[in-house]
Amino acid sequence: MEFDARRLAREELRDLPVYSPGKSPEEAAREYGIQDCVKMASNENPLGPSPLAVEAVKRAMSMAHVYPDPNCTKLREALSRRLGVPAECILVGHGADEIFDLLAYAFLDRDDEIVVGDPTFTSYELAALTMGAKARKVPLREYRQDIPAMLDAMGARTKMVMLCSPLNPTGTTVSGGELEEMLGSLPRDVLLVLDEAYVEYVSDPDHPDAMAYFNREPRLVVTRTFSKIYGLAGLRVGYAVCHPTVREAMEKVKLPFNVSRLAQEAALAALGDEEHVRRSRKANERGKKRLYRLFEELGMGYVPTQANFILVKNGSYPDLFERLLRSGVIVRAGEALGLPGHVRVTIGDEAQNDRLEKALRGIAGGG
Repeated sequence: MEFDARRLAREELRDLPVYSPGKSPEEAAREYGIQDCVKMASNENPLGPSPLAVEAVKRAMSMAHVYPDPNCTKLREALSRRLGVPAECILVGHGADEIFDLLAYAFLDRDDEIVVGDPTFTSYELAALTMGAKARKVPLREYRQDIPAMLDAMGARTKMVMLCSPLNPTGTTVSGGELEEMLGSLPRDVLLVLDEAYVEYVSDPDHPDAMAYFNREPRLVVTRTFSKIYGLAGLRVGYAVCHPTVREAMEKVKLPFNVSRLAQEAALAALGDEEHVRRSRKANERGKKRLYRLFEELGMGYVPTQANFILVKNGSYPDLFERLLRSGVIVRAGEALGLPGHVRVTIGDEAQNDRLEKALRGIAGGG
């Protein structure tokens, strides 16, 4: 009999979908013969990493033969000072994705449930499904997470509610009143996980300060990342701010050297480069306004965003993703995000935005 590892795999894995990151420039080149592509699909910082982070990585290379600090002590202490929370409340992970996995490993049993918006970032559901848990999906209302409906969706097996603010893939946020409503109505033994991967891009002055809520609410877990505004997506560093007992549970299922020495040093340097963050935020605001004007001129609907991407309606161009791809511009197809009839466009630098504008004008002009 031919060997088939699928017969040995855990039942939970048999129908588990594989995360799809979207097309890369290399894939576009192979499939369409397009050699000069711009990627505006993965919400990466078009300015790249902080120069201080690059230098830190170069210096750290001389110690690449030595295992990294398993506790990420220097980075946790720096985050503690920045956020105003004790270092014992911070867990650093191999990207925020590992944090979601660790929460699932530590707290979800088979047939437990999490409550999520629909659509939202897919890693939440994938982490739950890996443990045999289920995701109760609550449809968005006008592109926003429906807090009352998410509260109504909770059942006896609900262990976690996952909020994403700004929400990937729509760019909308959870208000302070909505966060208070969720925390005020949440059962005592349910964790509220607030994913703030894009929070550094938020320009809304009324956006709630998650750390202020965390300091009085032990059930709140706030996750953030160095992959977005800090430009370190290729090094994978994320972190959770959580109650010490939550952190202790996740520590038990975490790999001992989960964050590399290079990643730790880069994140520490990036955290200290406030000027790079300021430039990144300013460039994002400038690009956002430019793309808003472009979409409005071309009669294309879009969802106003608090992140570094914009959800755009296909409108008269049902094959907009494909048309842009053939023009050498890679965006994220809405079908893959649970939003058919849309594309998600990362706000690029001037050159990338130029390419997008040229492509869209060509499409609108019948090109």
